[in-house]
Amino acid sequence: MSKHHSLTSMLPLFLVLFIDGMGLGLLFPILNAILIEPQAGFLPPDTSIRMRDFDYGLTIGIFMICWFFGAAILGDLSDSIGRKKALMICLLGSFFGYLLSAIAIIVHSFWLLILGRMIAGFTAGSQPIAQAAIVDISSDEHKARNIGIILLSISLGFVFGPIFGGLLSDPTIIHWFSFATPMYFAAGLALVNALLLHWGFSETYIKADKKITIKWHHAVHVFMSAFKHPSIRRYSVILLVMIFGWSNYFSFISLYLLQTYHYSAMQNSFFLAMMGLGFSIGCGYLVDRLTKRYDFEKLIIVGLFLTAGFVLLTVVSTPQWVAWLSTLLIGMSLSVAYSVLLTVFSNQASSDEQGWVMGVTGSIMALCFGLTSIFTGLIVQMGAILPMILAIVGLAASAIILFVFKFRKYITSHHLKA
Repeated sequence: MSKHHSLTSMLPLFLVLFIDGMGLGLLFPILNAILIEPQAGFLPPDTSIRMRDFDYGLTIGIFMICWFFGAAILGDLSDSIGRKKALMICLLGSFFGYLLSAIAIIVHSFWLLILGRMIAGFTAGSQPIAQAAIVDISSDEHKARNIGIILLSISLGFVFGPIFGGLLSDPTIIHWFSFATPMYFAAGLALVNALLLHWGFSETYIKADKKITIKWHHAVHVFMSAFKHPSIRRYSVILLVMIFGWSNYFSFISLYLLQTYHYSAMQNSFFLAMMGLGFSIGCGYLVDRLTKRYDFEKLIIVGLFLTAGFVLLTVVSTPQWVAWLSTLLIGMSLSVAYSVLLTVFSNQASSDEQGWVMGVTGSIMALCFGLTSIFTGLIVQMGAILPMILAIVGLAASAIILFVFKFRKYITSHHLKA
C-alpha cells in the first residue's frame, strides 16, 4: 500500500482527533449553569444541592466510562471492517449523541442528556483508530511530523472546546444562542466530518477474510492485564493514582470557580482554554526538549509534584489571577508528566505489544476518570474545595510512589553491583 499521502488527504482524520479533544471541554462551561444553578430550570426547582452535585459528576463520569468500553470494542472492530468504516460509525454516533444532548437541554430531560453523553462517549473511541490510520499511511520520513500533528489536533480541540461551549451558549452575542447551541455545533461538525471521510478518504487497513467479532468483555480484560504484566504493573498503579488526582481537578475546577468566584459559563470557558493552552505548550514544545536532557522518571516525578503544587496554590491564594496562572502551569507540567509516563509505558513493551500497551493506558485513564467523577459527585456537597484537595493528594501520591519505586530500583542495582 502506498504511503505517499498528503496532509490534505489526512484532514478528516485530524478533524476526528480535534472533535475528540473538544468533546469533554465543550460541555464543561455550561454544566454549572444547567445542573447546579436552580434558576436555569433544567432540573426540577426542588432538586437538592446534593442531587445536583451527583448529577454533575454522573454526566461527566458516564461519558468516560462509555469511552472505556467503546474504545476497546471499536478498536477491535476496526481490525475487522477497516479503519474507515469504524470511524464512520464513531462519527455518526457522535452526531446522534450530541444531537440528543441538544434536544435534552431544550426539553429539560436529564436522562435524555445522559443517553446522549453515553452514545457520544461510547463512540469517542475514534481517537486510537484515527491515530492508527494516520500511522498506516505515514511514510518513515513524515511519521514524526504526523504524530506531532496528532498531538496538536487533540490539544487544539482541548483549547477550543471550552471556548466554543462558552461563546455559543451566550445569547448576548447572538440572541438565538442557548445552552443547546454548542451541542448542535458539535453534532454538525461530526456530520460534516463523516461526509469528508466518506468522500475524501481511502481505506488504510484491509485484511481479507477477517471475521467480525465484538468482545464486550475485552475492555475489562485490557484493564486487568495492566496489573498482571510484570514490566508495567507498577507504572499502572502510578497512572491510576495520577488520573484519580487529575480527574478531580479537571472535572470540578469549573464548579470550584463557580462557588469561589461566581464564574459564568463564558468565564469558565476561557479559564479552561487557558489550561488547554498550557497543554499545547507542554505537548508541542516542552516534552521534546526536556526528554532530550533529563531522565524520564525524574521528569515525571517533578512534573507531578509541580502540578500538585499549582493546584495547592489555586486553593490557598485569593486573587483570581493566581488561579489563571496556575491552570496554565498545570497544563504545562501535567502534559509533560503524562506524555513522558506514556513513553515509559511504551519502553516497557516490545514492538509487537505497542498497540496493547497504549490500549492499557487509555483504559486506565478512561475508567479511573469516569469512576472518580461519579464518586466525587457524591461527596462534593461538602464544598468544591474537596475535589481540589483530592487532586493534590492524588497527584502528590503518584509522584511519591514513583520516587519510592525509583529509589528501591537504585538500591537494588547498587546492591547487586556490590
